[in-house]
Amino acid sequence: MKNSQFFLLLACIFLSPGAFASDNENDGEELYKTHCSSCHGVAGGMDMSKRIAPPIAAVRMHYIGPYPDKAAFVSAIVNWVEKQDARKSLMPGAIRRFNIMPPVKVAREDAEKIAAYIHEGNIEKPAGFDEHVEERHGKYRR
Repeated sequence: MKNSQFFLLLACIFLSPGAFASDNENDGEELYKTHCSSCHGVAGGMDMSKRIAPPIAAVRMHYIGPYPDKAAFVSAIVNWVEKQDARKSLMPGAIRRFNIMPPVKVAREDAEKIAAYIHEGNIEKPAGFDEHVEERHGKYRR
C-alpha cells in the first residue's frame, strides 16, 4: 500500500503544472527561434544592409520604455503581430528602412509566449548592438 501511495504522490508532483515550469519558460524562446529569429536574429550583426528586419534586441529596447510592465509589453507586441500598422509603430525608422513587417501566422497564445520571452531580456544581441544604440540613441538602459 505504501508503494502505491508513494508512486501516486510522485505522479501528482511530476504531472502538476509547476513541474514543467522550466519547459514552459523555454516555450517562448523556442517559438521565437521558429517564428522570428530568421528575420530578427543576430545574423548580419548591425550592418543594416545585411539584415531584413531590426534585431529583436532593438524591438525590445523601443517597446520596454513605453511598456515596462510585462502584461502591457506582451499586449503591445501581440497586437502588433496580429495587425501591423505603420501609424502605430514605435519604430518608424525601421519601417522606413525595412518596410512594414509582413503578417505572421502564429497563434495568439504562442505570440504571448514569444513576447514574454522578449520582455525577460535574455535575448542575444548582434555584435555591435550596444555601440550602435549608444551612438544613435544615447546610453541603452535595461
